[in-house]
Amino acid sequence: MGQLMGPYSIGSILPCDANTTLMVAGLDAFDTSKMVQIHDSRLERYIGVDKLYAPPVDDGPGSGFIPAVRFPNWLYCPRCGRMRYVKSNDTSASIYCQNPACKEKTGRSTKLVPERFVVVCPKGHIDSFPVMKWIHGDAEPDASSGEHIVTRRTLGGSTTMGDIVYSCSCGKWRTLAGATRHGGLNTIGYRCTGREPWLDRHSSAPCDIPNEELRVVIMGATNVSYADTVSSVLIPDAIDEKTKGVISKHYETLLAMDEKGLLDAAIDMLTNGNLNRESLKRAYLMRKSQAESAEVSEDEYLHDEYLTLRLAYETSEGQFEATPIEPLCYSSQLIHSYVSKLTLVDSLTVTRALVGISRLNPEVNEGKSMEERRASLSRNHKLSWTLASQTIGEGIFIELDGEELAEWACRPEVIERFETMQTNFDSARQRRNSDTRKLNPNYVVLHTLSHLLMLSISKVCGYSAASLRERIYCEKYLDDDHELFQDMHGLLIYTASESGDGSLGGLVRAGKPGRLEDVLSSALSEALWCSNDPVCIESVGQGLDSCNLAACFNCCLVPETACETGNKFLDRGLVVGTLDEPTAGLFGAELRLG
Repeated sequence: MGQLMGPYSIGSILPCDANTTLMVAGLDAFDTSKMVQIHDSRLERYIGVDKLYAPPVDDGPGSGFIPAVRFPNWLYCPRCGRMRYVKSNDTSASIYCQNPACKEKTGRSTKLVPERFVVVCPKGHIDSFPVMKWIHGDAEPDASSGEHIVTRRTLGGSTTMGDIVYSCSCGKWRTLAGATRHGGLNTIGYRCTGREPWLDRHSSAPCDIPNEELRVVIMGATNVSYADTVSSVLIPDAIDEKTKGVISKHYETLLAMDEKGLLDAAIDMLTNGNLNRESLKRAYLMRKSQAESAEVSEDEYLHDEYLTLRLAYETSEGQFEATPIEPLCYSSQLIHSYVSKLTLVDSLTVTRALVGISRLNPEVNEGKSMEERRASLSRNHKLSWTLASQTIGEGIFIELDGEELAEWACRPEVIERFETMQTNFDSARQRRNSDTRKLNPNYVVLHTLSHLLMLSISKVCGYSAASLRERIYCEKYLDDDHELFQDMHGLLIYTASESGDGSLGGLVRAGKPGRLEDVLSSALSEALWCSNDPVCIESVGQGLDSCNLAACFNCCLVPETACETGNKFLDRGLVVGTLDEPTAGLFGAELRLG
């Protein structure tokens, strides 16, 4: 049932067999009394719920029940082609053809199969293909009246949409030619119905999405539904209670000093042998951030984990156990020069929670509040729980040196190369009528390095790339300059499983001195040359929204489950440089010129 957090989440179309497809219903329909509660108070506060529940598991009679509704609603007989509109609340296990001639010819009733085309709206609405309106236009009859009988047939002359024909008993007919084209529904004046079948409702207000943005797609297409999830590493508090207490006591004074530009001097006055200056300043900035915004930002949420991984705090319950390793313990000069912190995480607990769904574009929820994102999961917007899964594993945390990154990002060749990705990203957002955002080159280089390391680990250590995951601790965008997060430039590669098999020590061993050197060397060596070069290294845009430069399945891309951004914002040229511009890569000078 873990797929409830993935491809078959709330609002997705679930193929049960050749004759039946269902849509997973909203959270209101779930019976939490038979579900196991998951505990992660930090994640609960972040997404605004009181409880987290694991998806139902088949563990005897009455368990493992997943509520669903029938969708799509148009079905047809594969023998005679007669179509029938079936309501979503029809609970029949199978729907049979009602054509007497069909039964007389075959001697038995034929099970109907679902029409495979659906209409999807970028705002999350979805509906069955408007068969009646497609045939009749403005004179659309009631599909459930029975006065108009539609027959679906395939001509068999080609594999195009024009080969599928809808014929009505009134004499009107039309092929599906042009239905899937951009703006194809404009020919019948179709408007988004605002329908949300998984919640058994239509939008309270008319959907104002332009017709051109609606899409007619096959119901099994991956862009019909995306699960919107957030993940969290279960950690101890990175700032101790004593430090928090001092900040709480002097917060108003510090705030006044901060407004006068004297924060550092005020922090110095509070520092003594038992209090760390850096921790005091972080505690103040976090308190200030929380006071200024009711909702915690993604960067703020990640920062807590980043501090813990960087400073290697541990819990007594064993939910997080980590060992810091000095970079000088490794024999690699690259590690000495570019890595400032390295932590081997022997045990970590990762919680992933469902916070929404999206359609057509996985990034459509970006910038929305948690309350807005969770609105698509249930009819009750105040529902106090959501689905979550919890896994146990291990990982390797690597922090790159901030000074080296700052020097690299200022190089003219880096700025010029990165501008290509920024331009592609801006164009993609403008096409979707979204505000442009300024990408962070540090994020791209960390993200790409993470992919290269995962691929290297899968080759050197025997892990499959699909068993690994990444977590990038760095601001993705630079629009909101926040002092608290400027120092985040780390990455975590981890593996985790529900059974705990992901914490058997293999990944931690790969990160120890004497082993990590080979992993890094192999990763960077493989990145120097791709089997798709020179096409790949000279690319000015590939992948989703053309937001990758030198990154393809032969060099940088990993399984979708392993990447936190869907294989987007990658460029090995910014890691290892190019033949023409070796120093465009963070490690390029040592690898190509050394």
